[in-house]
Amino acid sequence: MRAVGNRWRSFEYTLVSAGPCAVAVDLPTVGMAQMFADCLVMRVDVEPGDCPLTAEAVRAIRYLCLVSEADHIVIAGTPNWTTRGSRFTSGARPLDVLTHIADTLDVLADLSEQLGEYGERVHLMPFGWNLAWRAEKSARQWDLPSITVSASGDIEVVPASIRRLSGPSVPCSSTARPSGPARTFRSVSCARGN
Repeated sequence: MRAVGNRWRSFEYTLVSAGPCAVAVDLPTVGMAQMFADCLVMRVDVEPGDCPLTAEAVRAIRYLCLVSEADHIVIAGTPNWTTRGSRFTSGARPLDVLTHIADTLDVLADLSEQLGEYGERVHLMPFGWNLAWRAEKSARQWDLPSITVSASGDIEVVPASIRRLSGPSVPCSSTARPSGPARTFRSVSCARGN
């Protein structure tokens, strides 16, 4: 699973049309703007093997939520078929596309539910829909890391400054753990590249 988020002063999206495998929505919501203020908009790419959702994945995603200090979390999820560095390559066993989409929907629903149990206000963008969106940048600069969680539960945190340089990722320890409702985490130690 890979996740990256951006902090926005305001974010709004409108469902335009259903794509293939789009989830069912109430017809009145199509064409109606969904608006959020002071929010973290996250893209979560679900890889084969990420279902069921692991506790490590929830902690990693929650870390992004807590670092951003956002009032709302808006999650756009997508299946990630194969990418460079993925656990699955083109030489691997062929995927059952519909099973992977179903697993992606399950992971996103579980993620939303578990983040909600921590008191986060979470909104899942409807899967498979074409949409129009706009966002207004926050006055404060938020350098949010990207996070990758492997099937074995290893967590890799890539600081935004390194991500912008398109350099190699920085391996980090998976010691990031919530230390209570105060929205703080224990330290995450990252190795510095040469």
